[in-house]
Amino acid sequence: MKRTVIATTTALMLTAGMARAVHVWEDPGAWGSGIFVYNVPPDARYTANELSLDLSGSYIAGERHLTKLFETDIRGHRGEWGGNAGLNYFFARNLGIGGNINMSANGGKFVDQALGNVILRVPLDPTGLSPYIFGGGGRGFDPSWEWFADGGVGLEYRPNATTGIFTDAAYMFHLKDGSSDRLLLRAGLRLAF
Repeated sequence: MKRTVIATTTALMLTAGMARAVHVWEDPGAWGSGIFVYNVPPDARYTANELSLDLSGSYIAGERHLTKLFETDIRGHRGEWGGNAGLNYFFARNLGIGGNINMSANGGKFVDQALGNVILRVPLDPTGLSPYIFGGGGRGFDPSWEWFADGGVGLEYRPNATTGIFTDAAYMFHLKDGSSDRLLLRAGLRLAF
């Protein structure tokens, strides 16, 4: 009895497998074409009620004043390379909030700054590009504890609705006399949920 049940089960599984194999031979492109693809209409790449995670590399450099901004040289030894992580939430398609932390390879504290921003983006639908501006403030922990305001511009490209690459630049104005301003450059991956 036991052998009959095993033989019958094996025969049914092989029959079902052969039916699927015939389908693969008839249309080989259909079998695996949708595994790693998330196709959406081009106008739905940026949506309302969107949560996204930012993972990026960063470069932060001290600045003497906003008028000296274009004297920054990332090849010199004035700045510090590091990493950045953040979360963004868009209430509307064009308006959202975001927060991020920056970690520089400076040998000091693990987290150097924490920022919170309001973000205004303008998706250019058929292209997948979305320029954006942002502004807000935050707290610096390293090299000193101080408050600052920030503002910046960026550009994001999404080939689909869930994955994007972005780059942006923020100028951080320190609110304490005697402190230097900072320039924060980021480039990385943005994952939307």
